[in-house]
Amino acid sequence: MSNIRLWEPMNEIVRDFEKFPRLLDFPNIPVLFKGGEPKVDIIQTDKEVVMKADVPGVKKEDLQVTVTEDTITVRGEAKSSTETKKEDYFFSERFYGSFCRTLPLPAMVDSSKAKAKFDEGVLTVTVPKAAKPEKGNAIDIE
Repeated sequence: MSNIRLWEPMNEIVRDFEKFPRLLDFPNIPVLFKGGEPKVDIIQTDKEVVMKADVPGVKKEDLQVTVTEDTITVRGEAKSSTETKKEDYFFSERFYGSFCRTLPLPAMVDSSKAKAKFDEGVLTVTVPKAAKPEKGNAIDIE
């Protein structure tokens, strides 16, 4: 097999965006784009699809999950616990603000039977697979 690398323009754009504040050399600008979306794992078993999302610093009340037959959407807001009015940031990677991430699922699911659990900054959504498509449902987080 040859070692041919495909050009992936989105990866280059993301890499350049992460470098942007360093390229400008403005130490007082927080790195707003780093870590702004939750990192996720999507696991498929014989009977269900499980999504785990890391959402540290977000309260359960500030999360919303919507599941359709083939996607899952996680919305939320990380709120700052302190307000800094006079300090200048030297370096900041912590994210505060709203996020929304919609992910494709590897199989059709029964969204009406979706369950969500939130424990120590990890959101776990479990959805059984379906034989036929169902319409989307918002679900409660336990």
